[in-house]
Amino acid sequence: MCLWLPNHIISKLPPEFDLFMDNNYQPAEYVDYVKKQPVWVFCLLSFFTFGLYTIYWFYKSWRFFRESYGWDIYPVWRAIFAVFFTHSLLETINDLAIEKGHPGISSNPYATGYVVIAIVQRLLDQTIPTSLALLPLLLMPFLFLIPTVKQLNYLYEKTHPNEYQPAFSPGELVALLLGGIVMGLGVAGTLLGEV
Repeated sequence: MCLWLPNHIISKLPPEFDLFMDNNYQPAEYVDYVKKQPVWVFCLLSFFTFGLYTIYWFYKSWRFFRESYGWDIYPVWRAIFAVFFTHSLLETINDLAIEKGHPGISSNPYATGYVVIAIVQRLLDQTIPTSLALLPLLLMPFLFLIPTVKQLNYLYEKTHPNEYQPAFSPGELVALLLGGIVMGLGVAGTLLGEV
């Protein structure tokens, strides 16, 4: 089964037709939205997008499982309501990594840490005065996802050894630039106060 060609078309092709000739196509295990991502890139994107990249990361991870394993799930909703699905995602990634030879981690404390800090961060956003508006930025729930990001990198290395991946995609660079500008303006506005 290939993700880029429907099954009803594959079944009509003659057996001698080579779908992978000249390496123009990727094998079925390849999913273009899953890539090796340095931990520092994940952290930068999560920080400078105020956690929005973390939601996108959850979406990519759930989409990978839906496409690769045929799960009947809705990745968008699981990403939006990530606090309810963090434990199951981290546990699933851990189980898959162990299956592929990774020593594994205890994912429950990391998932719990992510959920607790994410909730506390949102509560602080709503309750603190404007003069302390940057305080919630010091709480970084994405740090609890670093072991899982490392596991995904391990899985990617297993399926795509020695494949070059740029640190940032063009979309990630735009998100980082816009997030940096917004953060810079926010810091300047908070430090300067009302004039």
